Amino acid sequence: MFEDEFSALQADMVDICNEYSKGMADKIFIYAANEGMILTHHFYCINNKIYDCHKLNDSGLQIKFDVSKDCQGKVLDILNEDTQKIESVCRKYKQPVPKLMKFTYEPKTKKFNAEYTYENQTSDNVSVFDNDDAWFEEEQRRLEKMQSR
Repeated sequence: MFEDEFSALQADMVDICNEYSKGMADKIFIYAANEGMILTHHFYCINNKIYDCHKLNDSGLQIKFDVSKDCQGKVLDILNEDTQKIESVCRKYKQPVPKLMKFTYEPKTKKFNAEYTYENQTSDNVSVFDNDDAWFEEEQRRLEKMQSR
């Protein structure tokens, strides 16, 4: 069934990122673009600060995260594979294929949110990297705004 297969792949993406952050993140952010090429990225909120995946050891937690290029590569491989599998599942069930997926997950509350975009988000002036960077910066600003209240 479409929903079951689609949800299982999303859950796999969340699980690998939760494992990467050793379950210590307050919030996990997963970006997955599929516009002819696949780009995935993951970043985290820990103790009210946003950290890129390779900066988790800057979080001040008394835990050593494996942020090696090898470990990061393995996570990205899984995210990329799952993004490709989502496309295959959508095609199998004749459903529209998301061009962009943004997932947020809060491990402590198990709250999951997903945003899907079905139109291309890139242009001659805007790349998938620009969109990814923009989301990272948007989440940083949102957090700073919440803290200044």
